[in-house]
Amino acid sequence: MSSTFNLKHYGEPLLEFGGEGRHLDVRFGLIDHGPVDFSLDRTKSLKIGVVGSSRTVDGLREWFRRCEGEIAAKPSRQPNLFPAFPGISIGGPFRCWFEIDDQHQRILSTSGISEVVRELTDEAAIKKAVALFLEEIRDLSQLDRPPQVIICALPIEIIERVKNLQVSKDTELESGDGDQEAGSDDEPNTRLYADFRGALKAASMAMKIPIQLVWPSTYDNSAVIKRKLAKLSDRRVQDEATRAWNFFCALYYKAGGTPWRMIRDRKAYDTTYLGISFFEDLSGGSLRTSSAQLFDERGEGLILKGGTALEDKHDRHPYLSRDDAYSLLKRSLAAYKREHLNFPARLVIHKSSRFHEDEFEGLNTALEEAGVTMADFIWMPRRSPIKLVRQGDYPPLRGTAMRIDQDTSLLYTRGSVDFFATYPGMYVPNPLILRCQRRDRTEWDALLEETMALTKMNWNNTQFDGALPITMRAARQVGEILKYIPEGVDADPRYRFYM
Repeated sequence: MSSTFNLKHYGEPLLEFGGEGRHLDVRFGLIDHGPVDFSLDRTKSLKIGVVGSSRTVDGLREWFRRCEGEIAAKPSRQPNLFPAFPGISIGGPFRCWFEIDDQHQRILSTSGISEVVRELTDEAAIKKAVALFLEEIRDLSQLDRPPQVIICALPIEIIERVKNLQVSKDTELESGDGDQEAGSDDEPNTRLYADFRGALKAASMAMKIPIQLVWPSTYDNSAVIKRKLAKLSDRRVQDEATRAWNFFCALYYKAGGTPWRMIRDRKAYDTTYLGISFFEDLSGGSLRTSSAQLFDERGEGLILKGGTALEDKHDRHPYLSRDDAYSLLKRSLAAYKREHLNFPARLVIHKSSRFHEDEFEGLNTALEEAGVTMADFIWMPRRSPIKLVRQGDYPPLRGTAMRIDQDTSLLYTRGSVDFFATYPGMYVPNPLILRCQRRDRTEWDALLEETMALTKMNWNNTQFDGALPITMRAARQVGEILKYIPEGVDADPRYRFYM
């Protein structure tokens, strides 16, 4: 008995930048064309607030001054992988100024930091740390001219108190392929720090100003943070130019900018993309809550909290009841319509487990009521049972795909990249398995190409070879924050508050 598999390689998708400029790489596209929302008609200046200790605020401001000029590239045989950062002047990649005025900085009291450090229990320490920052964030938000983004420059003492190096059970999916953005405000390997980060972002959401958490190791190469577990003693910090690229790109997006977007064929149907995920609530039990991550081609993200999940008795995967699936999608489409004044012509739904028959029915009912006649339901298991082997020392090329059957394809979203002239990961890459349960778009080529493009819609990382599409990539960030939003309280739906 023999089988025939259809192998194909999909080239790197182009992205759109300012003046309809196009490039496959985020950094070179920004250098050549500027952000997609750039206009010659106005000079853009972003007002940045800072909250931290006197030492971290001074250190961050000094780094901002250093970043006004070029940050040299890391010496490497792969110059496309490690380009220099051109600087944050008006002629830089974001075509704007990043300004920290004296009125937009707040210094945490030494006594307040000491209280957090002396607290004996983890929960109380996190609450005090959140309250310490929240007071200053609230003060900045009440100014006549508040900042557009607030940076929380974390003192080393607070990081060491609220950081416990217990590996999260969800870490493998995100960082197992080397997809961790060291130097950003994301630290996926740690549970206790994630609790502090999620609680602070949830509490500050009412101030209507996005925040960015920053470690001293982002702007100070000499910063040393003690470790509680020796086996996890090295936090992988990227070179300074890469840190600057990632940091200022995230700031630009959080301040309301659009760095780049997917290219949409004007002849194609208006499409939006929805990820459905689940997270444990604060009870710590098996109870899970659903959330929806809705993104359009421009990268505008809307986040909604859904109902309590049920557990499939066969494979123990969480799923939504018919009514909850219907309600979640109906509210998601209503949020989309408020933003765009119409429903999308086509909806793509991503999920990490099979669509239960009750979910399937509820989602289809919501689509029918909204008049959305084209949809694709795709689930992507956390681990692929199949891997490909390439002759030589390097793994398969990113974009390599294999059709397994009529409804299933394998896709390498991490792998060797011709533009980088190397494989930029640290581990053997795992491909995605895409399984369609509803497929109104008959061309598998188009489905795989747009999945590749969605892996490039992550504004926390300017290295374009992300492992997951943004619909799935955002799930963990969203869950860590939504679980701190009390029932009956409406969370801000804009994605920039969650990243």
